[in-house]
Amino acid sequence: MSRARGARRACAALRDESGQAMAEYALVLAGLMGLLVGGGFTFLPDFINALQRYYDSYYIILNLPIP
Repeated sequence: MSRARGARRACAALRDESGQAMAEYALVLAGLMGLLVGGGFTFLPDFINALQRYYDSYYIILNLPIP
């Protein structure tokens, strides 16, 4: 009798979905952070260079001698 009750509890625990969304969120977030960190080392210098060019263009426009 106790073996059957234990088997029912084990099946109920496997069907219980509480906490599944949090586990999936943690896995997806970890994967995205891994991709961001892994790809960020090649992307970051290009991004900083693009920002520098953007700010330099504003500086040039603001210092034009045209009234």
